[in-house]
Amino acid sequence: MFASKEKSREPVKSQRKENENMPEISSIQRPAPSGSVSQSRTSNNPSIISKDLKIVGNLQTPHDILIEGKVEGDISARVLTVKETSEIEGHIRAEEAILEGFVKGEVRGSKIRLNKSARVQGDIIHGTIAIEAGAHFEGTVKRTEEPLGFAGKKEINSGAKKTTSATPTKTPAPLQKPLPGKF
Repeated sequence: MFASKEKSREPVKSQRKENENMPEISSIQRPAPSGSVSQSRTSNNPSIISKDLKIVGNLQTPHDILIEGKVEGDISARVLTVKETSEIEGHIRAEEAILEGFVKGEVRGSKIRLNKSARVQGDIIHGTIAIEAGAHFEGTVKRTEEPLGFAGKKEINSGAKKTTSATPTKTPAPLQKPLPGKF
């Protein structure tokens, strides 16, 4: 069974013929340096934080991010999609934010959309906003021409404030003196 310890070169040659279409290791292209990689990203390929990931720290990119996991920190992106399975605790700044999961913190964006599964606790500063029926939102909403916070621009309070409280707030009536003789 183990009589011959000599290795034959013949099987190696035949394996090489079968794998002729495989590139040599030296011919495989290596990724370009990190500076040029980010320049080649397209908006069709967002960076993805999967649902099994938790990131503690800030995220910043001029491109798109899709979050399914948890992030504890501020996020800055061109288009940010927060999926239903995600939890964000921190401030969000994006040209466009599509919120479907839980967010606790200020949200700033030119275009904000809260889908029906969104749960947001914090103020929203926006250029335009859409809130689907069923979305939960607690905080204030402010409209501004420059929602991403560029200095010198005036914010316009839309006057909308949503809260989960079921008790309406009323201004108390002024105190009146009792009529003489009645009490």
